[in-house]
Amino acid sequence: MFRFIYLPASLPAILTALRQSIGTAVAVLYITELFATKYGLGYYIYYNGSTLFNYPAMYAGVIAMSLLGLGMYYAVDWAERKLCKWKFVFVNLYLLLQRTAS
Repeated sequence: MFRFIYLPASLPAILTALRQSIGTAVAVLYITELFATKYGLGYYIYYNGSTLFNYPAMYAGVIAMSLLGLGMYYAVDWAERKLCKWKFVFVNLYLLLQRTAS
């Protein structure tokens, strides 16, 4: 009963919560790397921006961290499309009808 009713019913909410928490996770990752270590992307951004005043390298780190968060967001979105196919039936039908009409 859990496998066929409860898990499929709660899976969209679980994946939505996971997708929304990714932004917080990336921000906490930055703060943790800033204070707890001398390695990592957070420290790289801080060191290049405030100590070396190398702003292009600092912004490269910011873009890399943004791409990390974006990649994780799209990974969870992809997992939701694979695991919760019933949510996207009408979207896929709409896209299919648009392709055949043009």
